[in-house]
Amino acid sequence: MSRRFRDEEEKLRALKDELQEEEDKMKLMTEKIFSPLIWRRYQNGIKIKDLQENRFYEVIEMILKYYLPEDVLCRNTKIGKDKVSQQCFADRLFFKLKDRASVIAVDEKNDNCLAGVLVLNPVQKCDYGRVYSRAMLVDGNSYKSITEFMNHINRKVDIFEEFQCEIYLRYYLLCVKPEYRHRALGMQLMMVGLDIARHLKIPVVTGVFNNYRLQQIARRIGIDQVLYEYNYNKWSDKNHELIFCNPGAGNYTCNIQAGLVPAPPEPEPTPVKGFEVGGGVTRADKKKAKAKNDAKKKTK
Repeated sequence: MSRRFRDEEEKLRALKDELQEEEDKMKLMTEKIFSPLIWRRYQNGIKIKDLQENRFYEVIEMILKYYLPEDVLCRNTKIGKDKVSQQCFADRLFFKLKDRASVIAVDEKNDNCLAGVLVLNPVQKCDYGRVYSRAMLVDGNSYKSITEFMNHINRKVDIFEEFQCEIYLRYYLLCVKPEYRHRALGMQLMMVGLDIARHLKIPVVTGVFNNYRLQQIARRIGIDQVLYEYNYNKWSDKNHELIFCNPGAGNYTCNIQAGLVPAPPEPEPTPVKGFEVGGGVTRADKKKAKAKNDAKKKTK
């Protein structure tokens, strides 16, 4: 083999290595871009992160299992016994998840088991009312009943007009598995919703909150303007029979609530060694200690 041929072979090998290195860099960059953003992590092992498409069906299955039997609207319209309505609900939910604004809570100590989900839906004024937003057919008696009620509620308020905005973030659905409840996980998910609104530069958040607990959580995080309130005992079917005859204790109204997205909280000051807030050594303490040491030296 000639020296010239060997040189060309080495150059080719170096070029291949360089191309492979660039490809690896691009792959790593792509993974970073499309990897889920982690919003919060807690000491109990719960992590809140972006909902990725590979978990859409798992999320929908969890919502069908735990949300439908307990939600005020779903329970009173008996959607759990209406398979057609359930399928239509699941199809509409899948469509909402494609907005890629939703977040999930997972348990890192339990093999990243799904613990809860917050479904969020950015709504732009330029898209509002277009044909595509009404293209999905509503099927099943139970889901038709829910949709009729929700349409009646939503028509009462124009968020764009109310806040003079071009876009808002809608809290669409919150579901937490029973074994992860009573840990304030629902509130933490709702608060992450505000982080997402800030991240997307959306000035207003809103939602139709149909039970007292959600209404209270919404108020606590700043979604405190009640724009419309509807009493369940006023809603009846064509035969004038009450549909929401069992909304549950304390659940008297269905509210449209909204609020401006607050500025992010100021980060806590980083404690400097010797100057920790609420403890440690202060400058005054150091001066006293120095004066004491100087006095001891003089006595010696």
